[in-house]
Amino acid sequence: MYDVAVYYSCLPRIADRDRKVQVMRAFAEGARHLGMNVCEQTVQSVVPARLSVIIGWYGKVFKGPHIHLRKAVIDNAIATGNHVMPIDGSCFKWADVNNKFLRYSLNGVWYDQSEYANNSSSEDKWRVISKDLGLSMRAWRNVEGAHILLCLQRDGGWNMKAANLEDWARTTVKKIRKKTKRPILIREHPKFKMDLRRMMKWPDVYVSNGTTLMEDLQNAHASVFFNSSSSVAAALKGIPVFVSDSDAVTHKIANTNIDDIENPKMPQRMQWLYDLAACHWSDEESRQGLIINKFQQYM
Repeated sequence: MYDVAVYYSCLPRIADRDRKVQVMRAFAEGARHLGMNVCEQTVQSVVPARLSVIIGWYGKVFKGPHIHLRKAVIDNAIATGNHVMPIDGSCFKWADVNNKFLRYSLNGVWYDQSEYANNSSSEDKWRVISKDLGLSMRAWRNVEGAHILLCLQRDGGWNMKAANLEDWARTTVKKIRKKTKRPILIREHPKFKMDLRRMMKWPDVYVSNGTTLMEDLQNAHASVFFNSSSSVAAALKGIPVFVSDSDAVTHKIANTNIDDIENPKMPQRMQWLYDLAACHWSDEESRQGLIINKFQQYM
């Protein structure tokens, strides 16, 4: 049995210069740096390992053999009492355009259920990330904004779980419109478009067109999400956040009841931000074995 198996074959393609390959190669180097027995798997089969490393997870829609392999790796780790480490995108992706900092967790990608080894973290990682990406956290807005920003995400992906994106969006617009007359600006996921004509039949409902997330947040009264990590951008910009799913990375500092849309809660955010930053790692930290060292106590 290997100590660590790194599954390049869980990617849709394998290329030396692919960013995802670089990420996985860095992890393999870090494990070897610690003296571990590592398998860098490039074929579509599961190998016995105490820790299996993949990028991503799987949702309700299966497309491609690499997704089926991810599920097989996960199922095997669970069945054998071993562990799987999924690598997920940055929660600061609007500023981290080169994907320098990525999220690492153990045995799942659900922020409310999986182990991120980040409880009660210090400010150290936030200092590094904020300096590198030029980020800061603004105070909550002290005056009312104008519109409600409703952000959509991909349908069929693991972040939506079993929820139907169109049903959620339509129901949420209806709930918002019952509580406020403010304009509703709908922002689609850049890689998933849907027919929004039914929702635009309500008064003052618009669709964002060609603007950035930060532009759409400008002068917003509140922002509404299912569980998208884009809600982090709203929280840092000082725009009150509403989420529907307890798995959302902003759930601890978010509102969950649309009835409060006119008077949203704006709780303290610093410890939440320190903890969130602490589950993000760079390739250099990975190559040094810092990630696997951090998670050893949880395996």
